[in-house]
Amino acid sequence: MNKLLLISPSLFLLIAGCKEAKNNNLMPELAACDSAAIMYYNDPGKPRFFNMAKLYDKESITALSENINGKLVTGKDSCVTEGKIYGYGKGDTVYVVYFNKSDNCMVLSFIKTGEKYFTRMNKSTQGILNDLQKTAKEPGNEK
Repeated sequence: MNKLLLISPSLFLLIAGCKEAKNNNLMPELAACDSAAIMYYNDPGKPRFFNMAKLYDKESITALSENINGKLVTGKDSCVTEGKIYGYGKGDTVYVVYFNKSDNCMVLSFIKTGEKYFTRMNKSTQGILNDLQKTAKEPGNEK
């Protein structure tokens, strides 16, 4: 009986650890994207008016994908969406990721199988999005 009491906590930790790992990498498709378009809302939470930037750099797309497929976190209701990332995959496939890059939120989110998931945005992703925002233009004024 004493052996069972000693083994039970270890078994619980092993099972809990496996469950957590299973929740990572929920959007592996993003790694295969060849380009992305990033939409920056003029007014956070309101996507009607926005600027867009295009991303073709595979290294940056890979960095975004790795961040999005990181450890899941709990989202905050007070963090409104500042924009969207549209990842373009093979054929006409589009993968949508929402973001908030303000210092007090810094999250990426996506919806998969009817559930909304959040990951913590790292400084690298924040830097990529900040750099692209400097070149973002209103649709129709890309020239």
